[in-house]
Amino acid sequence: MQETSSIQFFYRDLAIVMAMALFVIYAISRVVYPKLFASVYSYARFFSTRLRDDFGSGIRLFSTENFYFTAVLSLNFSFAAVCLYLFTPAVQATIPWLVIESMGKGLLVWLLTAMAIQFLFFLKFLFVAWFGWLFGIPTDQSRHFSEIQLMNNGLSVVMYLILAISLFGRFSFPEFTVKLILATLAFYLVFRFFNLFLKIRNLGASSNLYIFSYLCSTELIPTLLGLNLLV
Repeated sequence: MQETSSIQFFYRDLAIVMAMALFVIYAISRVVYPKLFASVYSYARFFSTRLRDDFGSGIRLFSTENFYFTAVLSLNFSFAAVCLYLFTPAVQATIPWLVIESMGKGLLVWLLTAMAIQFLFFLKFLFVAWFGWLFGIPTDQSRHFSEIQLMNNGLSVVMYLILAISLFGRFSFPEFTVKLILATLAFYLVFRFFNLFLKIRNLGASSNLYIFSYLCSTELIPTLLGLNLLV
């Protein structure tokens, strides 16, 4: 019992260190890139059903700024993934070879997971660009991907707040937190699909069925395949 309690305290401390590091990264980002920070984490654009032109909409996907904010997003998603692993025995059982017994190894797993997520975002961009060319959707494919990343950044802040409140508010990880994150993720995936549909539809250059087929190819099918692999 005492050993189990000790492990839980270690997991909590590791999660708090990651959360504090992310908070510092957000603070630095706000100071170094004030205008872009406001655009990247804009909930006005998040809930809008039209493509809006602002400071962040024209940023090049392979620019230093975009790479930086994608790295921050990857660190945030990695933080959520590591927390789910640390505080969910069922998840730990699915990865028996991964044992985190030190602060250094925990932080290394966090960083390596973030790098893997960063690579997946790069593959996602290539995937969206290819299907955009194939379907001939009359909007810049990089803009479509930018909208995806915009909504991903909005989701990441919500997930960070849920996890931070759980860790700093009670210095624990209540079981319902996992269910809340999963419910938030499920709602978000549905919302993102229809939000993208409306944004492309408002361009008025393609039929609803054509846009739906395009989004099924770029969003729905990859999401279902990814969930199937995870589950």
